[in-house]
Amino acid sequence: MFGDNPETADLTKVIEAERQAVETRRQRLHVKGQVDADSALFGLALSGGGVRSATINLGFLKVLNQCGILHLADYLSTVSGGGYLGGYIQTKLKSGPDLTAYSSLFTQEDIAHLQAYGNYLTPGKSVGRIFTSLRLFGAFIFSLLMNLIWVVTLFFTLLFAVRELFDFIFGQGTEPFYRQLILNAALILIFAHFFLHVLRHMKLWSAEPLYWLEGILLPLAVIYLLYDLANSHLIISGWGALSSVFGAEYFPRLLRHDFPAAFCLFILTGFFANPNVLTMHRFYRNRLAVAFMKTGGNGDGALKLHELKKGAVTDDCGIAPYPLINACLNLLGREDGDKRKFKGLKTCDYFTFSPLFCGSKLTGYVDTSSPGYKDITLATAVAVSGAAVNPDMGTKSKRPLAFLMTLLNLRLGYWILNPAKKVPSILSNISWWPYYHLAELFSATNTRRLKVNISDGGHIENLGIYELLRRKCSLIVAIDASADPYYDFDDLRNIIIRARNELGLCIKFRQSPEAFIRPKPSAGFSDSHFVIADISEIEGKSEEREAYAGLLVYVKSSLLSQKKFKRIDEDKFNNAENVGFFYKVYHPTFPHESTADQFFDRDQWQAYYDLGRFMAGDLLGVDVSKDRDNERHESIDFEDISHLCERFNNIRNDADLMKYLRYMD
Repeated sequence: MFGDNPETADLTKVIEAERQAVETRRQRLHVKGQVDADSALFGLALSGGGVRSATINLGFLKVLNQCGILHLADYLSTVSGGGYLGGYIQTKLKSGPDLTAYSSLFTQEDIAHLQAYGNYLTPGKSVGRIFTSLRLFGAFIFSLLMNLIWVVTLFFTLLFAVRELFDFIFGQGTEPFYRQLILNAALILIFAHFFLHVLRHMKLWSAEPLYWLEGILLPLAVIYLLYDLANSHLIISGWGALSSVFGAEYFPRLLRHDFPAAFCLFILTGFFANPNVLTMHRFYRNRLAVAFMKTGGNGDGALKLHELKKGAVTDDCGIAPYPLINACLNLLGREDGDKRKFKGLKTCDYFTFSPLFCGSKLTGYVDTSSPGYKDITLATAVAVSGAAVNPDMGTKSKRPLAFLMTLLNLRLGYWILNPAKKVPSILSNISWWPYYHLAELFSATNTRRLKVNISDGGHIENLGIYELLRRKCSLIVAIDASADPYYDFDDLRNIIIRARNELGLCIKFRQSPEAFIRPKPSAGFSDSHFVIADISEIEGKSEEREAYAGLLVYVKSSLLSQKKFKRIDEDKFNNAENVGFFYKVYHPTFPHESTADQFFDRDQWQAYYDLGRFMAGDLLGVDVSKDRDNERHESIDFEDISHLCERFNNIRNDADLMKYLRYMD
């Protein structure tokens, strides 16, 4: 049991329920193989990377669908930008009765819509673009102003509290004496430091008493400055203007005093200062819903996450691969008194959204249709998974930066009901929000509160592989579309270390990613888009059961030498296969332009989309030179997951991979 919620489930129960949903889905799609302890599970992992990742993965998964592979996937694990495309797939397949629904994916109408929304934050052309840009700017300014309401009321409350406390302790009329005392003490300290400190070499005295006096003087000076500020004309006028806005003339006589009125106003506004509503999160979520979950006029941006488990035929999950939307649970505050919790100043955990359960290993998991979660939409889950801008950012958190970002309301993260806490349904949506604002302000998020803070899944693991390893998938195809201009493979290194330390799994590559994927300095191109790795349990971890063994196909955004593209006429400038090369001439960092660029124009979008298609084509050895409208590639046929595993498993070493690449060439 986690916390005080008896309905919280552990990971074992969650995975068991997911396997039942996967088996039902396989039966509906007539996919061979039953889901049991020994069955081969196939997982697709789409990395973070904003609209760049969504566009690359769009091209990649379109080819997989044309080759009859996408429907074989049991899991679709997404992070951040990969979740944008995941949202599109889940929305399109939500009401599909059977395998024929996969033909509705990636139509020319949908592709045109997604290309038009490559600049999803400020879409449109010419004059329309100006208005959408103003909309973005206006949303930010008003979110900042709305956030300042609780900040300003807290400021006045603290000021008037200091004034009341000062007058209570020292009495009214003592201000001149107190001020003179502080000034004299400050002058004495300045004189001692400046004129007498040079005599320390004579060993006449120690400087330690001076440091103690300075430590005492500083808070006294701050108290006086706050007291003086509270009595200033500026503050009195400002409070009068603020109180008149909230109708202070109607306050009872007691509340007409400054401190009680400010305190009551602070308490009142605190119930409405919801950071899930008054930040850019809502704007960001709505933009994603319009761009990726209403494609071609279909879909619904208000689709609830738990509704994905209600297929067109049964109440189990539908025909889309089971979605795992990855986020980061921020735990930067201390967890004293509970040895089960993690310790440290930059602690976090893997938080997962899915149609059946939501939660993390530390908090436990709750039914997605339970209070506090049943109103979570698919768009909200995707937006939280992509909340890269947030005061608390997992292992990437910086306390001074978190303080500033909270004050400026620069946050896309989300406060959600703690799965470990049992809360009556009527109270699940009622909170006094400054309690959580202050936790963000001072980086004190933990699992002891009724709500927990979650942000971008990339703040803990950016490839989406971790949850598939937990579920012991026999085949994992991971598309790394993150920004890595120097090909340092930081995200890959992160998951290798986490898999070893946290899951007891060894990921051993048959080919070196640096040797095959990192571009050669002399040519500027990569030898391969992908490499193969074996997944196995570390020796001694599985004594009483069969060891877990799997295959990881790691595919990374990269550009191969143009000599590999000889199948079609290279002299045509508009040749789709050459778009990436022409784009790179003017944009040398392609295909690893900054993730901060979320404003893709049509040419930029087309270059990344075509790159994703050709990455998949090279992986499977199919000709994708023509962007056909979901026309099935007859040159490749996989009856089940075992055939797919066998194909990649035959690539054993560097020589085999080179032979494979030459065969495709």
